[in-house]
Amino acid sequence: MITDITPPNTEPITLETAKLFLRLDHDDEDALIADFIESARQQIEALCHHTLITRSRRLTLTPPFDGVLLLKTSPVISVDEIKLEYLDGTSDLVSLDDICVNLRSSPARLTPKTPVFQGWHGRSDVQAILVDITAGYGEGVTDIPMPLRQAMLLLIGQAYEYRAGQEVPSIPMMVDALTMPYRGVRL
Repeated sequence: MITDITPPNTEPITLETAKLFLRLDHDDEDALIADFIESARQQIEALCHHTLITRSRRLTLTPPFDGVLLLKTSPVISVDEIKLEYLDGTSDLVSLDDICVNLRSSPARLTPKTPVFQGWHGRSDVQAILVDITAGYGEGVTDIPMPLRQAMLLLIGQAYEYRAGQEVPSIPMMVDALTMPYRGVRL
């Protein structure tokens, strides 16, 4: 599971861009459209396992663990903290010096360097591993790849069209096509 430690300071699509795409020239539904923008970002991030706007996030990894931990979001800029949570409610910080961090692989990987932590996958007392990271393409709208922003606009358009409460159809085929290069191959 991945959660935000700090929310994004902006969205990948501005309200003005979304209103232009929707061909709206009134301000009556600005709050609704802002909600659609946030929802579209969350959908794209979940679909692609990517973080669009750079921010601090927390990955909560639960057993069973492998010897290598895969950070299931991209692009990861840095690993800031790793904490082992135990079943008895206590926790330990893991020194980043004891971990080999590979940010170039996709997804990023954490591998223990020392034998002390190499057994995390076999320990029965570890309830979760919390990995705090900084991830994202950048702080600004133009840092986000254009296909992902276009996919967001399509989702915003679909949400606006079906805003009256009728059943929303599945993800549009064009959104699938735009996001496909950003999704990892799962075997």
